[in-house]
Amino acid sequence: MKSNLRTFVLLGLIATSAFVLVGCDLLSPPVPQPKLRTDTVENALIEFSRTVLTPLKPGQELTVTVRVTAKVDLRVVLVSESIPEEFQLAEGSSLRTAQLGLAAGATLEHSYTVIASGKAGSFTITGNAIVATGEGTQEPLSLESTVQVRSR
Repeated sequence: MKSNLRTFVLLGLIATSAFVLVGCDLLSPPVPQPKLRTDTVENALIEFSRTVLTPLKPGQELTVTVRVTAKVDLRVVLVSESIPEEFQLAEGSSLRTAQLGLAAGATLEHSYTVIASGKAGSFTITGNAIVATGEGTQEPLSLESTVQVRSR
């Protein structure tokens, strides 16, 4: 009888300790740390990439960097980005950039800052790189980057 009582008390203490530790997040799974990720697409003329940080916390600022590296001499490079409507463009940032003349091997780099959604979810940043060569304007090259916003 004493043995059963001891076992019951011991199990109660273990359960209480586990409940307290979970409440303190000591037994919760680790929260993923944000990491930089670069998404890239390319064609015969350019390599187009975007670097993002993911996952984010709701309302966290994120600096997005886009790069266009020329594989051939280009007359014009235009980059236009679109952010999810749940995100907000930080003051002073621009979703567009352009450059006249970009030599083969050279890179156009542009950064802008956004504020992540206040709600958790999966969001997509999209963009187009349009270039013109001696033969005229080429078809846009599109790139999508998914960013996770997590409440924990």
